[in-house]
Amino acid sequence: MAIDNSKPSVGRIYDYVLGGHHNFEVDREAARQILKAAPSYPTWARLNRWFLQMIGGRWAAEAQRNILDLGSGLPTQGHFHECAPDSLVLYTDYDPMTVAYAREVLEGNPSTSYLQADARDITTILAAADQFFGGQRKIAVGCIGVAYFVDDADLARIMQELHDWAAPGSVMALSFGYIDMTNPRAPEMLDMYKRNATTIYIRDEVQMRQLVAPWQMQECRPLAAWLEVEHLVQESDREGVNGEMYGVLLTRGG
Repeated sequence: MAIDNSKPSVGRIYDYVLGGHHNFEVDREAARQILKAAPSYPTWARLNRWFLQMIGGRWAAEAQRNILDLGSGLPTQGHFHECAPDSLVLYTDYDPMTVAYAREVLEGNPSTSYLQADARDITTILAAADQFFGGQRKIAVGCIGVAYFVDDADLARIMQELHDWAAPGSVMALSFGYIDMTNPRAPEMLDMYKRNATTIYIRDEVQMRQLVAPWQMQECRPLAAWLEVEHLVQESDREGVNGEMYGVLLTRGG
């Protein structure tokens, strides 16, 4: 698939906001427009990446040997293969530029593979996981920085298919965003994202608990609380709409 540098990519915008260099001017301009409406975006992007790194360290300590990561982005800043070096890691992303560069970064690392696939194409992803993990289905699933780009129907379907496929004892880490949709400014913020990158889906904990079923939600806390960095989130970061980013740990029961 050819790389389209005429339209902004969510993954490349995220890379730019985190200080990366694998983006085009169209991505940088989209990021600048988004930052006008939501100047706190870099704060939440960093918290998402730190949460991923924390989870990767936890999974390494738990000896999780098979990690499937959805919507991985560029694996250049402390991604799962660095946090859990003894694990097999299957990365996925829909953006061809991201995948092409990631494969260069990971070249020569037999413990990793990078699949070009949209997270919504979960059937293709699970077929690749079966092959890469040698039929082992007790896995750890990363779904960090992904759920708010997927509508309710697709997210519920992804969760159900993952649950049906995975073996008991599998785990998942997921993040999701919340803003107070009764605030008149909230629709303006979401419209800015839509015009410059993609549609954003906002949920609260009750809604997310329903969407991830039959996975069992073990813990749901703000990312800053998980990371013990509450002091880094200022009231201005909430953008006047009670903005928050949550991290969730899920398990697949027997």
